[in-house]
Amino acid sequence: MLEGHDGVVWKDHVRNYVPCHLPNVDGIIDPSLAMARAGLRCMLCGSKGGATHILVCDRCSRGWHMACMTPPMDVVPIGRWVCPRCILEG
Repeated sequence: MLEGHDGVVWKDHVRNYVPCHLPNVDGIIDPSLAMARAGLRCMLCGSKGGATHILVCDRCSRGWHMACMTPPMDVVPIGRWVCPRCILEG
């Protein structure tokens, strides 16, 4: 949901918007608000379950369960996250 300066509230999907160009606006998404797309499979275990615990690579958009990582991750990383596969590919 977005609220304009005039107080009007829109409910729309974030894919329909571009990042803000203002230098004083933090463009990092709060990890608690981020959600994996429906049906996204974990690259390690292949499961579609546990969508609230899937990290989505900012480079390739593949999903990775936090618990499937080696070592398992307990905390959602802040900012951009790149998966192990993309790191290896350079």
